Amino acid sequence: MSVPRIIRFLFSVSLLIGFVWSLYACSSSESWRRDFFEGADSTMQWPPPPQNPRILFAGSIREPRMSEERDSWARRFLRGVFGPESDSPVLLRPYGIFADGDRVYVTDPGSAVLHIFDRTRNRYIALERAGDDDFVSPIGIAADAQGDMYVSDSVLRKVFVFNREGRYRRSIGSSEIFRRPAGIAIREDKIYIVDTHGHKVFVFSLADGRMLFTFGGHGADPGTFNYPTNIFAARDGLIYVMDSMNFRVQIFKPDGSFVSAFGKAGDSSGSFSKPKGIAVDSEGHIYVADSHFDNIQIFDSRGRLLLIVGNAGNAAGEFALPSGMYIDSLDRIYVADSLNRRVQILQYVKGASDTVAK
Repeated sequence: MSVPRIIRFLFSVSLLIGFVWSLYACSSSESWRRDFFEGADSTMQWPPPPQNPRILFAGSIREPRMSEERDSWARRFLRGVFGPESDSPVLLRPYGIFADGDRVYVTDPGSAVLHIFDRTRNRYIALERAGDDDFVSPIGIAADAQGDMYVSDSVLRKVFVFNREGRYRRSIGSSEIFRRPAGIAIREDKIYIVDTHGHKVFVFSLADGRMLFTFGGHGADPGTFNYPTNIFAARDGLIYVMDSMNFRVQIFKPDGSFVSAFGKAGDSSGSFSKPKGIAVDSEGHIYVADSHFDNIQIFDSRGRLLLIVGNAGNAAGEFALPSGMYIDSLDRIYVADSLNRRVQILQYVKGASDTVAK
């Protein structure tokens, strides 16, 4: 075969592959996006029947499963040309979570990515870098009222700011300020950033990124921390901090003044072993994800245990190293089920009276 014929042949093949790829992409992209979300199970509840439900299983987010619709002739052709596809999961080690409407943000230090799942628009976005920096270990995530996203990277020791569409805007803090930034919470015009190795919480202005004040310090006394991990700004105006290696939840006013604390180390119900995630629902119940117990413990505002959700396993409603949590305005509870490489979604049911667990 002459050189011109070879060139024409290769050009024709490239056009064919491009055409097939365009058909495949157009026909399958929406299906791919829908497959991230797995549906609810209305029969799964806590506590179990015949008691009235307080928590319902509402679904999960995980790597997409290939459906018959997606395994089309176009897909098989491309597989024959390029070889088998990678079976790497989309979620490798999910940690931090934030949710706003049907948009769910998940930090993944395992794959160094911020995942954004937009159910309303059927979109998935993966952010892997901020300006000139590639993510190394994204941990904390929050968004403000304008939709700007704030992501802490514990290795780069910065908090990166993106607009709603994922375009990088600026950074907050630096390696000279942070030692290991982790959980993030936003309240009004302030952003609260937990520094795990610095044993404190930094508070910055959202408007210009100025540091306003800090609170905490290393210790075991009320108001001090021992490797805090996550933080939640509740609707009651208070700030809840998971003081992980002091095995307690600490509660503060927005100005950083101490209010109260509860919790202790142990292996019994109501105690903590490796507490990580923390969140608060619309009625003031406090949720703690414990990565050693593989469950979620729910407490009242006085720290009394009300209910335990889940146990170790990989079925729906079971957990393996749960970490970050978030509760949205509709009382949907998002849990980063890290070792199971998924996010589980629960729903708090309002109206039932609190009963302290025996």
